[in-house]
Amino acid sequence: MKQLLKYLAFCAIAVLLNSCNDSESDLLEAKVYFESKEHTIEALNEQPITYELQSRVSSAYSSPVEVCYEIAGQNAVKEYNQKYGTNYETFNAANVKLGSNVTTIPSGAIYSEKTPIEFTNLENMEEGKSYLLPVRIQSSSLPAIAGSDIIYFIITKPVQIKKVAQFQSNYIRIPLASGTMFTSVTYEALIYISQFGSNNTIMGNEGILILRIGDTALPGGHNDWIQIAGSKQYHSTQAFEKGKWYHVAFTYDQPSGNMTAIYINGSKAAESTWDTPSFDLASTGSGGFFIGKVANFMWGERPFYGYMSEVRLWTVARTENQIKQNMLSVDPNSDGLAAYYKLNGTDQFESDGKSYVKDASPNGMDGLANGGSSQLTIKELETPVTIK
Repeated sequence: MKQLLKYLAFCAIAVLLNSCNDSESDLLEAKVYFESKEHTIEALNEQPITYELQSRVSSAYSSPVEVCYEIAGQNAVKEYNQKYGTNYETFNAANVKLGSNVTTIPSGAIYSEKTPIEFTNLENMEEGKSYLLPVRIQSSSLPAIAGSDIIYFIITKPVQIKKVAQFQSNYIRIPLASGTMFTSVTYEALIYISQFGSNNTIMGNEGILILRIGDTALPGGHNDWIQIAGSKQYHSTQAFEKGKWYHVAFTYDQPSGNMTAIYINGSKAAESTWDTPSFDLASTGSGGFFIGKVANFMWGERPFYGYMSEVRLWTVARTENQIKQNMLSVDPNSDGLAAYYKLNGTDQFESDGKSYVKDASPNGMDGLANGGSSQLTIKELETPVTIK
């Protein structure tokens, strides 16, 4: 019996050692892959854009390596969107010209010969939309690394924002229905700061939940930090600069564990966890929900000095990818979009002797401009808004 046990133990060790050797051999084996996972192409004009596609091997191989490419279909786009929380549409493969679907990695080399891939008919793309084109290693004379055998081309046609609203003296009041409680929320805006005040109101309800630049109570009296304040508060320590465009966002989501975050240019800049079940953003205790300043507030109106565009209020907590992907525009029919003000001058109108800013969402949340007394001041920019 002892002899049998010794034999079985010996066999088990041999199998284990052999398995380790196989794993080590597998790791050392030369494999084909794409070095980059993604590449973004901006269609700034109507001219075709060419990218030089190149694959590589993990280590030099003694013989030439043949690599075959293919344009992956809608399933690959669907999988990408599900994995990363995006909503890219599939770029039309008919508008893609692959110089060749076969390339070679020369003997002893690391990189393949470059294959041109041309994107055409860009003039037909809709401004503000983003598309995805996956290109996969279909086959090769060496194994491919799973997950790195596909490169995603993100093709975008940037929104050209050339008109924005001035907010040194202007403001908007959003007509939220009384008793509207937010268990999840997102604030978003494009902002340009001309000067720093002590409390520069971007948007929100004072004393409940307001997003602003600066506060005399911040450490060191920083009036160039972004803060979310009200019944709860915290801030980012990233200093803002005058004369520069930023995208700012705040999210809160009670259902996912009361998580809250501040985003600057699509990246998380600060976060916290709150125990507040909901926010009454329609409360009129401090006058209501405002953009630009807190009109007639007893302790000062706290105006924002500068310009704004693309101001949005949501009843959902947008993800980091959703925020980053839609900084310059968003589909007005997006789920959870409660109110949307483009602030480009074309959305202003008069009704019953009062001035309003039209809600671009289908919810009819037209904002009252300057108490209804006058329209917002619109500035035409020399160069479009860009976020860097």
